[in-house]
Amino acid sequence: AGAGAAARGPVVPGAGSAGSGSTGLTTARGAARAALGRLRDAGRAPGRGSGTAAVSGTRGTPAGSGRVGSGPVGSGLAAPAAPAGPVADGFLGLVNSARASVGVPPVALDARLTAAARAHAAGMAARGRLGSEGADGLSVHQRVTAGGYAYLTIGEHLVSGPLDPAGFVEYCLSGEQSRRTVQDPAFTEAGVACVPDSRTGTLYWTALWARPLTSDGLARTTAEVVALTNAERAAAGLPPLTEDPLLIRAAQAHSVDMVARAFYSHTSPDGSEPWHRAAAAGSARRTIGENIACGQRSPAEVVRGWMDSPGHRANILKPAFTHIGVGFAGGGSAGTYWTQLFGA
Repeated sequence: AGAGAAARGPVVPGAGSAGSGSTGLTTARGAARAALGRLRDAGRAPGRGSGTAAVSGTRGTPAGSGRVGSGPVGSGLAAPAAPAGPVADGFLGLVNSARASVGVPPVALDARLTAAARAHAAGMAARGRLGSEGADGLSVHQRVTAGGYAYLTIGEHLVSGPLDPAGFVEYCLSGEQSRRTVQDPAFTEAGVACVPDSRTGTLYWTALWARPLTSDGLARTTAEVVALTNAERAAAGLPPLTEDPLLIRAAQAHSVDMVARAFYSHTSPDGSEPWHRAAAAGSARRTIGENIACGQRSPAEVVRGWMDSPGHRANILKPAFTHIGVGFAGGGSAGTYWTQLFGA
């Protein structure tokens, strides 16, 4: 009943940085705003670690059936029209101009993202400080999914100080990482809000950027993880892994379950392990390995994070593995949850 070795991966380089101040503002107006502004978690990847790796296990391990909850991968709802207003209108025009300047398509406002942004900004204003988690314990990503918005990728800007949309967007464009978020072609929708601190009058801003989750988008994302994984195997002289529908089912269920039950582990709250979940999905493969990760916002980021960690790399490059399933879910405290399930 082998549990295999487990190793926590390193934080993905360049992710999750928090900064203050600004650079490159050329006007006195911009400099004044920079003095007020403090940027927190601007960027695509908060990088809550690159995961853990359970190297192998055998079928028939005791302790439960290992069935885990699964759910729909999209909201199935049409996006409502976003409310118009001076903040949203000013923000949208400025960011789409910045995107057009680098040949990137515009984003559209989404009412659910705007509502989540408003709730998060209000929480920061009430506490008088920036943060990705509110006093109620909900992360900004959990506010998004609680509002019925399922996403394939997400980004956020949390800023205090700027006095109007022009100042906010100017500040977000002043740093390399935060500018990449504004101009990222992966994002198709956005929401923005600002709420004043009633004690000081300081404005707290939240901007959310996302691409909505669709079944086709999920399939493309997981296929890209497989392709990048097989590229690493090819570079090591190993044969490619073949996608297995049963391993896909188990991997997807585990990612969804980590979001739904707010945990991050190879061991589910009911005690099931990767090989239990594979068997529960109908797989008869006797050797199972699993990589998980949270916080990475693209297939390239997650595969690179795994390859930079010895335990995860060993799974990806294990000669005995012949098949793979990949799962992804957005939400939870980290924003994204990824699962690779290997079989032989």
